[in-house]
Amino acid sequence: MTGGQMLDGTLTVSQLTRQLEAEGVGRIVVVSENPEVHSGDRTLAPGVTVHHRDHLMAVEKDLAAAGGVSVLIYEQVCAAEKRRRRKKGLMDDPPRRLFINERVCEDCGDCSVQSNCLSVEPLATDFGTKRTINQSSCNKDYSCVKGFCPSFAWVEGGAVRKADGTALDIDALRRDLTVPDVAAPLRPLNLLIAGIGGMGVTTTAAVLAMAAHVDGLNATTLDMTGLAQKGGPVTSHVRLAAGDMVIDGPRVPTASLDVLLASDMLVAAGADTLAMMDRERTVTLGNGRVAPTAEFVLKQTQSFEAAKLEAILAKASRETLVLDLATIAEKLLGDALYTNMLAVGMAFQKGLLPISPQAMETAIRLNGAAVETNLKAFHAGRVLAETPEAIVSLLPAERSVRAMDLDERIDFLGRELRSYQSKAYAARYLDLIARVRAAEAERGGGSLRLTRIVAESLYRLMAVKDEYEVARHYASPDYRKALEAQFEDVSKVRVMLSPPFVAGTDRETGRPVKRAFGVWIFTAFKALSALRRLRGTWLDPFRLEGERRAEQALLRQYLDDIEMILDRLGEASYGLLCEIARVPEQVRGYGPVKRTNMASAAKRRAALLAQLSFLGDDDGTTRPKGRVRCEEATRDEPMLEAAE
Repeated sequence: MTGGQMLDGTLTVSQLTRQLEAEGVGRIVVVSENPEVHSGDRTLAPGVTVHHRDHLMAVEKDLAAAGGVSVLIYEQVCAAEKRRRRKKGLMDDPPRRLFINERVCEDCGDCSVQSNCLSVEPLATDFGTKRTINQSSCNKDYSCVKGFCPSFAWVEGGAVRKADGTALDIDALRRDLTVPDVAAPLRPLNLLIAGIGGMGVTTTAAVLAMAAHVDGLNATTLDMTGLAQKGGPVTSHVRLAAGDMVIDGPRVPTASLDVLLASDMLVAAGADTLAMMDRERTVTLGNGRVAPTAEFVLKQTQSFEAAKLEAILAKASRETLVLDLATIAEKLLGDALYTNMLAVGMAFQKGLLPISPQAMETAIRLNGAAVETNLKAFHAGRVLAETPEAIVSLLPAERSVRAMDLDERIDFLGRELRSYQSKAYAARYLDLIARVRAAEAERGGGSLRLTRIVAESLYRLMAVKDEYEVARHYASPDYRKALEAQFEDVSKVRVMLSPPFVAGTDRETGRPVKRAFGVWIFTAFKALSALRRLRGTWLDPFRLEGERRAEQALLRQYLDDIEMILDRLGEASYGLLCEIARVPEQVRGYGPVKRTNMASAAKRRAALLAQLSFLGDDDGTTRPKGRVRCEEATRDEPMLEAAE
C-alpha cells in the first residue's frame, strides 16, 4: 500500500495470482523490483510470467496488444515507506549514493523522465541550470541513473558529509536565550504546518500535541495528507487551548490562523491556507527553499518563484520571517527532514507557543525518532529566531551564481572555449560575437539582447560535450572537490558511461547500454583530456561518429543563420531574429536524447524561417534570401542526415 498503510489481510502475490486464475483471467503477469524472489515459485498460478520492473513499459505494451482480460501485478514496497523503514533500521540501507557531475550535465531532463523523481532537482550554475540529487529526500531508488547521460557516478559506502555544525555546542549557543513567558491561551491557538509528504509534517504536529498534553493543555490535530505521496502537499492543523477550554473541531477556522509554519512556501501560498490567514493575526515562519514540483519532472521548468511566494505570504501575515531552513537543516544537522523542527524552535522562541521547553523535550523523547538530533534542531531554531548569524556562521559558504554583464559573460565564455580547445578556437568565437554586437549596436535598437542570445547559443554549439570534454570535466580537480564536499569517503567511485564502439544496444529500450567503470577510469579521463587538441583532426577517432558529425553540421548551419540574421537586422522583425538565434538552446543531451532534441530544434527553426519568409521586411516586401533559406529548412536538415 502506498504511504505505508497496513495491508488488510495476508494476501500474497502467489495467492493473488491463484484468485485471478480462478476468476477466469487469461493472462497474468508479475512485475517486481526483486523478480528473483518469485523465480521457480510453484505456488504461482500456471502460465504466470515474472519480469523486472525495468521492463514495465514493454510488458504493458505486450498486454495492450493481447486479446482478452489481462492483469498486471506490480510488487514493490512504497518508496517513501522504504525511506521510513531505513531510518528506523527496519530495512537494509544500501551503502551507495548517486552523484551528478554538474559540468557534464546538459539539463536535458532525461534522468527525470526515467525516474519521475522529485529528488532530482534543478541547480543554478554559471553555465545555466543543471541537475543535482537531493541526498536528504533521495529514496535510493536509483532509477534516475537510467537517463542517457554520462554525468552520473556511484559513490560506494560514501556517507553524506555533514558540516562542522554537527558538532556544535547547542547548550553554549542557547545559554543566553531567555525562555518566553507565554500564558495559557484565553482562546484556542491555531497553528498550521504546511509542507510536503516525506518531510515529517504530521510527525511534527503529533510532537506539538504531545508537548501540549504534557503541559496540561488541550490539543487537537488534523492531518490533510491527500494521496500521501512523497513530495505531495501535506498540511497539519494543530489547535491548542487551556485544559478547561473546549476546542470546537480540529480544523483551523477561516481567517483564524495564529501561526503558520511554512516548511514549503508553495503549499503554504495555496488558496486553502491563505483563507485561514489574517493580516492582523497570523505570524508566518517560512522555509525559503521551495522543493521542485512535478512540473519540473515533466517539463524541465518551474513556473513559480520563491520570492513571489514569500511576498504573497508576507501580504497575508502580520509578521513574516523566512530563512533557508532546508539548507540549514542539511548543512547543520545532515538532513532537510529537520526543517519543521527548526521552525518549531523559532516559533517557540518568538513566544508563539504556550508550551514549556521541558514539555517539548519530553515530547521529542517520547516520539523516539532521532531524539538527539531533533532536540538539537529545536534549540537551533530558538537560536535562529534571536541570533540567526550565530547559526549561519557555522555553515560552509554557499556557492552563488555570479551576475555578469554582457562584457563579463562574453569574456567568461571565451576563456572557457580556450580551455575547451585553443586560443585560436576562442578567438573565432570572440570575433563573431564582436561582429554581431557591432551590427546590433548600429541597426538593432541598442538593447543587445540578440548579442547575448548569440553568445550563449554559439558557445553551446562550439563547446559540445564530446568524449574529450566529458573526460576533461571528470579529470578536473573541481570534480574531486565537489565529491569530497558532499561525501565522507570517495575512494570508491564508479562512473556510468556508454563508450562509443563498445557500448552495445539494450534490446528492451533500443538505447546504448550504460556500464559502471571503476576508479581506473579517472586515469583514462586524464589521458583523453590531454588529447583534446586532436578534436576534429584526421587523428580524432571519434570524428566520424554520427553524433559528432551532426554537431558539426549544426554548427555550420548556425553560422549561416548568424550571417542571415546580420543581413536582415534592422529590416526584419527583431524578436523573430532573436528567436531564430535562440534555437540551439533546445539541443541538449547525449545520444538518442540529443537526436530527439535536434529533430525538435530543426522543426522549430523551419517554422521560424517560414514565418520570416512570410512576413518579409518591415516595408512589406519579401526578400528572396529569406525564401531560399525557408525552402532549405523544409528539406532534411543536414544535422539529421549526419545523425543518421
